[in-house]
Amino acid sequence: MKIGISFAGGGVKGSYQIGSYYAFKKCHIKIKGVTGTSIGSFNAAMIAAHKEKELLAFWQNPDVAKIFGINKKFAEQLNLKKYDKEFFDLSFQEAKKILKNAGLPVEGLKQIVDNFDIEDDVRNSDIEFGLSTLRLKDAKPLDLFIEDMPKGSLTNYLLSSCYLPIFKMEKLENDSYYFDGGFYNNAPYNMLLRKNYDKVYSVELKGVGLKQIPIDSSKLVVIKPSRRLSRMLTLDSEAILNNINIGYFDTLKVLKNYDGYKYIFKKKSNNYFKRINAKVNNDIYNLAKGFVRAKNDKELVIKSLEYLMNKENETYFKIYSISKMIKKYQKRTSKSIISKYIKSLKITII
Repeated sequence: MKIGISFAGGGVKGSYQIGSYYAFKKCHIKIKGVTGTSIGSFNAAMIAAHKEKELLAFWQNPDVAKIFGINKKFAEQLNLKKYDKEFFDLSFQEAKKILKNAGLPVEGLKQIVDNFDIEDDVRNSDIEFGLSTLRLKDAKPLDLFIEDMPKGSLTNYLLSSCYLPIFKMEKLENDSYYFDGGFYNNAPYNMLLRKNYDKVYSVELKGVGLKQIPIDSSKLVVIKPSRRLSRMLTLDSEAILNNINIGYFDTLKVLKNYDGYKYIFKKKSNNYFKRINAKVNNDIYNLAKGFVRAKNDKELVIKSLEYLMNKENETYFKIYSISKMIKKYQKRTSKSIISKYIKSLKITII
């Protein structure tokens, strides 16, 4: 099958996408094309260049202050949430600098893209690459593949796709200003669907922007965060690492067709759920079903387990066995209706 990935925009939330891509690698899924908007275009270009290891290292050790031209001391205090007099003094200085320059400088972002030196790798890649941007002089949306960009212009077009309003606007190709592609197309999956891809995965970030109606929804699979990601411009390295892990496990869940709503479970048949519910007291069954708003036996078991797991802060970053988790929570002493229901289930670990 001809399989592609589309990466949406969303600032630092884009770290979710490298975790997602590594789930594709884990499942040995061969990718033929990648497209992206805003930070998604940068991620897509790095993957097309087969620089996924460098991209992972970039997100694991982000220097966001350098990327956005922010005073490093100010960035460190933002990270620590240290809102004292020094913080407010630095905030005032940064605000004055941004106003004077009519936006944050792009030199840091440009230098990072240049340092990776990926243009030749992208042009010679076996993975198709494309991005979305918006040309301001005629308000023209542009969906461009690498062959549509003049040689030597990839960095400029990546910048054009990432031009948020906070950046100082600069003219790029053809003496024109460009704007972040997310303002017209924050999920450029149609670029690949128009090229007759058999399946396109849209890795989205719940960011700001417009999404187009898919030209063939039967070929589109959406992967989106199951948990809250970091702020769009966070400086917290722990939060960014969390984004990466969520991206990996969310995608693995989709690709492996695992069960679960808030957690991930190995697949079980509907007959399994019917069998373990067979001898549950009707009153307990109905009370539990109403409490977790389940429609059937499968939903009831999974949502009840997830309710208990959430109360005990079980990690999301693990693939769970339903049978083993039922056994675990049957040993608890809680008298809640959900605990009573779980204790009523009859299972055998296979």
